Amino acid sequence: MAVKKQVERDLAKILFVNEGANQKEIAARLDVSEKTIGKWVKDGEWEKLKVSMLVTKDNQLTALYRQLENLNTEISTRPIVRDIPTKLLSPIKVRDADGGERLEMPVYNAEDFPIKIGNFPTSKEADMISKLTTAIKRLETETNIGETVEVSKQLIQFVRSIDAPFSNQLLKYCDLFIQDKMK
Repeated sequence: MAVKKQVERDLAKILFVNEGANQKEIAARLDVSEKTIGKWVKDGEWEKLKVSMLVTKDNQLTALYRQLENLNTEISTRPIVRDIPTKLLSPIKVRDADGGERLEMPVYNAEDFPIKIGNFPTSKEADMISKLTTAIKRLETETNIGETVEVSKQLIQFVRSIDAPFSNQLLKYCDLFIQDKMK
């Protein structure tokens, strides 16, 4: 494959996987046929790669933080509802001095009644906040075997560019380390 085509393919992959562009948009941006983009997507299994990018640790953390923020915003901006008896919310008949009747709303101070719904979490919301923060803490502190493998690969590639013989020795130690983590 020519260098230009490889560069186009790499850019198309980035646009498709990381930026969520569809095949038609990519074809237009790169001046390549949609059929070519479709072939690249199929041959490179970019759909699977796109899905796997959605479940990365960073993406999951971002989603959890967003959920927590949305929940906290909903709670803090919720209007306060007081537990006012229904009889105070309905008009009552009042007679004036001439004997005439009219409807009038009872006078009361809303602050005298307890808060029914306020800017504090319900027990269900508090439970959700607790679960979200626990999930966030677990994701931030745990390292899975996939991340260990990925970091090991990057380290070995880096060392190989500097000292190839040592990278072979490092590879053996990384393999042993990964096997130990899998136990």
